[in-house]
Amino acid sequence: MSDQKENIWILTFEYDGVIKLGGLGEVTANQSKNLSDAFNFTVFIPSHGQTERLTKQRSFQKISFISTGNVNLANLGLPETKGAYEISYYKFNFNGINIILLNGENDFSKKYLNDKSIYNPDTFNGKLLLYTLGVKSFIKNLISKEMKDLPKVVHLHDYHVVPPFITIKQEFIKNKLDVSSIITIHLLTRPRFELEFIKACGIDDTPITIRLEKGIKRMDINQIYQLCQEKSSNGEIQPPFMEKIGALISDLVITVSESYLKSSIIPKLGGDLIRFKSDFVWNGCDWDYYDIYENVINSFGKEIRDVLDISESSRISRKDLKKYLLTYKIGNLERSPFITSEKVLDTINEISDGNIFKKDGTITPFKDSGPLAIGTGRISRQKGFDTIFKAIPSIIEIIPNAKFLLLILPTEYSLNEIKEYAQYVKKYSSNLRIVFGIAPSIFHLAHISADVYLALSRWEPFGIIVLEAMASKLPVIATKVGGFQETIIDLREDPDNGTGVLLQEDNVSQFSSSVISLLKSAKISENTQLNTQKKLNIIEEIPDEKIKKLVKKDPQYFNRVRENCYIRVDNNFRWKKVSQKLKQLYFGLIELNKTKYNEID
Repeated sequence: MSDQKENIWILTFEYDGVIKLGGLGEVTANQSKNLSDAFNFTVFIPSHGQTERLTKQRSFQKISFISTGNVNLANLGLPETKGAYEISYYKFNFNGINIILLNGENDFSKKYLNDKSIYNPDTFNGKLLLYTLGVKSFIKNLISKEMKDLPKVVHLHDYHVVPPFITIKQEFIKNKLDVSSIITIHLLTRPRFELEFIKACGIDDTPITIRLEKGIKRMDINQIYQLCQEKSSNGEIQPPFMEKIGALISDLVITVSESYLKSSIIPKLGGDLIRFKSDFVWNGCDWDYYDIYENVINSFGKEIRDVLDISESSRISRKDLKKYLLTYKIGNLERSPFITSEKVLDTINEISDGNIFKKDGTITPFKDSGPLAIGTGRISRQKGFDTIFKAIPSIIEIIPNAKFLLLILPTEYSLNEIKEYAQYVKKYSSNLRIVFGIAPSIFHLAHISADVYLALSRWEPFGIIVLEAMASKLPVIATKVGGFQETIIDLREDPDNGTGVLLQEDNVSQFSSSVISLLKSAKISENTQLNTQKKLNIIEEIPDEKIKKLVKKDPQYFNRVRENCYIRVDNNFRWKKVSQKLKQLYFGLIELNKTKYNEID
């Protein structure tokens, strides 16, 4: 194999360092960073309004090529009936990775491509359309001028980038070329687009090569739609959802856990059409408890000592961090939580009453400290935050000073939930706080301060959030779904290696019992000065019999679980380690691209 690094293109709507909403941005950035010694990566991403910020922070090249044209928008669900677009390309280098931002230059293009809200429902279709047209123009220009820069592999991330990849594939075919492809489905959302919209994106009737189990077949977009379309419950033909098209046209289909691959991806995206070319690659996490603790102390140590009156000679304990976080820091952020959407910000200010919720997402702290459970993620029914709210009464009946702190990301799709969640905060004002938006100054602090992390998803392809928790020595209570089953070890099943508790989704009773059991266990391990009788009294209050038995045998068992969490991530889920499988898949696709196939009739 040649020592020359091959070109791999990444198509994505999120990339950490440019913009990210959830795990997608972390995955694209960390995989490319950890494999940059083996491949030349170029990432194509809509600007999402980040160009001005990035050009002030980094050196860049504005590529001397502008994509222009007119698009007929009639019947596409956009407010305009037609539009003239101008798209420019800004090239940056992030730690050896080339990033190309597709930026709107005229008012029409700016409205969509430059919208800072990544998935704004009011602008998303326009953004997808212009992104696709921009990618198509870029590849056409590159083929005509710089063949050496063409990719050997294109890596698609989620459905948003399926249309632009089809245009890339078509331009290759028109020039008697081809390119290998891999799609990662991070989360099935099943959006459907009419064929008319797809064709407006610049996709024509040029047949493309599709890898089937028996070989390669050429199909045009009409045939692809026909093969992937489905019938609704009333018998009507529906357009296929975009992930199904992406799975069919890609040479390799991967997702982020074996469980999700078998339970959702293969059965819902084509069955035998894709089974032979399906695999999974775990996500990773490079958080490190010791680095986080040192950074927190360096950043807040003086303030912690001043607020809590701790002498310089005393070590700041986790108990101290917790008290500082709950009774002071969450109410005294350096700046308001970061929120990109005006609609979301307006809704948050609508719920603000000057008491718990103040202006622009700021909140008042708790009056006292207590056992702490935290949760993070975007607001969605998928994430199961409502299970927490339902369980609070039964938990605080046993542990009156229990605290729940949620650091969650609102979107335009969750405006009603923001209002609903705020009512729970006001109802349980002594026990619950929610920070809506990104609050980076307390994110790491919360993880190393808390006693338990809550991940109650109703479905979860992988869940980087639980790796972040475990890397912070934070035991996890999670639902037994998707990737959680592959990352978390239930301490009741494997006490020596356990990292948390797995339970049935939507089971409020199981959840309450688990929270009480782990918070009681944490109290015993944290308060080493307790006499034997007091420890025994607390142990008897643990409702889960298996956990009670473990703590009775070893009062410091909770601390063992905390260490297990760190070891689990360190040994199995560092990005460098988990990315090696993807590296081999890339090499396989490069070899696949060299192979001459016989087409099937």
